[in-house]
Amino acid sequence: MANELFLGRSVTKAPAPLALDPDDLMTHGLIVGMTGSGKTALGILLIEELLKQGIPVLAIDPKGDLGNLALAFPRLAPDEFAPWVPAGGEATPEGEAKKWSEGLASWGITAADVAAYAASRVVTIFTPGSKSGVQVDLLGALAPPPDGAESEEGRDLMTAFLGGLLGLLGRDADPVSSREFILLARCVEEIWGKGETATLESLVGAAAQPPFGAIGALPLETFFPKKERDGLVLALNGLLASPATSAFRGGVPLDIDALLGGGEGPAKLSIFSIAHLSDPERLFVVATLLSRVRSWLRSQPGSTSLRALIYIDEIFGFFPPSGEPPTKKPLLSLLKQARAFGVGTVLATQNPVDLDYKGLSNCGCWWVGTLQTERDRRRLADGLTDAAGLTDVDALLNQTKKRTFLLHDVHRKGPEIFETRWAMSYLRGPMTRDELTKLKKAAPAVPASSSAAAVAGSVAATAVASAAPASAAPAPPIPATPAGPPMLPSEWPARWLDRRGGDRAAPYLWVKSAVRYKSGKGTSDEITTTRLFPLDAATPREVVQGDVLDLEGKELLDAAPRTLQYADLPSWLGTKGVKEAEKAVKERLPDLLATTLIRDPLSGLLSNPGEGEDDFAARVGEKAKPSAALVERIEKKRRDLATAEQAEKARSMETMASMAGAAMDVLGGLFSKRKSLKVGKVGSVLSKRRMEGAAETKIETLKAELEELEAKVAAPDPARFEKVEIIPTKTGVDILGVGVAWVS
Repeated sequence: MANELFLGRSVTKAPAPLALDPDDLMTHGLIVGMTGSGKTALGILLIEELLKQGIPVLAIDPKGDLGNLALAFPRLAPDEFAPWVPAGGEATPEGEAKKWSEGLASWGITAADVAAYAASRVVTIFTPGSKSGVQVDLLGALAPPPDGAESEEGRDLMTAFLGGLLGLLGRDADPVSSREFILLARCVEEIWGKGETATLESLVGAAAQPPFGAIGALPLETFFPKKERDGLVLALNGLLASPATSAFRGGVPLDIDALLGGGEGPAKLSIFSIAHLSDPERLFVVATLLSRVRSWLRSQPGSTSLRALIYIDEIFGFFPPSGEPPTKKPLLSLLKQARAFGVGTVLATQNPVDLDYKGLSNCGCWWVGTLQTERDRRRLADGLTDAAGLTDVDALLNQTKKRTFLLHDVHRKGPEIFETRWAMSYLRGPMTRDELTKLKKAAPAVPASSSAAAVAGSVAATAVASAAPASAAPAPPIPATPAGPPMLPSEWPARWLDRRGGDRAAPYLWVKSAVRYKSGKGTSDEITTTRLFPLDAATPREVVQGDVLDLEGKELLDAAPRTLQYADLPSWLGTKGVKEAEKAVKERLPDLLATTLIRDPLSGLLSNPGEGEDDFAARVGEKAKPSAALVERIEKKRRDLATAEQAEKARSMETMASMAGAAMDVLGGLFSKRKSLKVGKVGSVLSKRRMEGAAETKIETLKAELEELEAKVAAPDPARFEKVEIIPTKTGVDILGVGVAWVS
């Protein structure tokens, strides 16, 4: 197992270590699991194992969890944990150190192993658009490609750069239909044609006074009149002048070869933390990164073994089944082409519904953990069947639980269920900007002219050392947000939940809803529920994909229970983000409210959520108590039945007498001299038989009707009850309130 990736223990057959050949990742991979399934922890394990093998990793971190990879403590001592244990909770440095030591020991991992791992890698956390981590320049310049603007590399670089740029401006970035894109692309071509580097400043000048008079067959003024171009120029100049975007233009240059090119020394882990960015900014950053990686690949020789890995911790919104965000094309290109250069791509998501499974058919490794809803399971099962050719997926998914995954690897004999090992990194949750700044400040100052490689070496090495101090002196406490909650959008009122009595409050989205379940003619009582979702998701739509926090019978408060320190709110929480989150709530709630109820097919009654079979049977019996009208109907039906039975009995005796008379007439005719029979008597007998048959049918009908009426007043038999799965419709769910709950 020396050259393999030790991920955990197989539980499919006899327990045995589960190890993966690093080269299996050249066919790429996908990790799927709901929040709390251990999905991010599995991604961290993969990265740890690759770094131990000396393989560099470039990781994109939309949620802020991957910063935990900087927290590997060589001595596993309480003083190493102390600066990073979340304040105000139940955890203590001593408890966390004991927990991690024992957890690692259960997998045969010692403090010496952790120390060796910590020394085997350097971790750099880049924060595009922010100075909290290592700042990186993404807007500064776009150098001309070696093969010219008309080359595939040139087109790809231009498409990603301009697509992201226009996305930041909130403008259409379609390469075929967008006038803004086509104009700027021509400007870039002109700049590159002079052998110059395209900068934001040069683009502003070229767009203001284009060095060409026509685009395609149309004059420039016809295609894009000056008055309308001026609006684009002002928007571009706003990007150039805005303090909000200046952080995208400062910092170290983006040098992919310095990050992934290998070389001497410890393996490099380059984390691009984008949790603080808005959705358009994320698309810009991810599209730019992936396009630069793709461009770098074309300058590399081929390889038959894994030389680097690209990891994205959440791809929601970057790789949808429909639509063309600027991230989709470069990501699809990596999935199709990077293998030839020895570069693997592993993607992770908690939302298996909104994925391009056709593109994911390029993935040879699938890890599937616990999924939240039946809809997610069905979509993932279909995707595995279509993209990976795996059958009997439902039975396999039923075996997954927390920290347990289904592994489908095209290089292995068949699917396996395995339990993940304990991480060497301290998994303490998302890193705040203050904590990233703390890591950066622990490193010596680096001149602005230094390359990304120098930053990656010096900053990361010192940052990791600060995470695991050699002396017992603890680092100063992490700065907390001053008392008083952050300003909220006016649409969302604040509430508080005093869950553990702590002094730090984390933000959650609270949603109060009412629903009535219907099945056939049955309708349940209206059920009102309040759900809390952690506000730590990368985008508004991801919020309701997370785990629901249990209120444990407590009520939300209208005021803070005490003076609290408040965590940061997500950067997307503005007017637009509020609307997107509320839309996501409406779409997701029916699945979350899906339940199984009991239905009585006789009465049509439906149980209420949480109502047991005995209570439901008692309610059915109570409802079945006969009304005066029902009693009268039963009595009338009984009288009708008695009358019909008496009439049928009399008719039967009359028929028998008639048959006897007819028989005597026949015999008399045979032995007498009269040759004619009394045909009228025989016809009368046949008519009576027909009447008797009709009477019997009427009696059977009356008996059946009487049994049905009597069943309605009889004690209900639970054996007749049915269990029905009900997913309420969107119109069947009323949202009574939405806001932010501060949970302490």
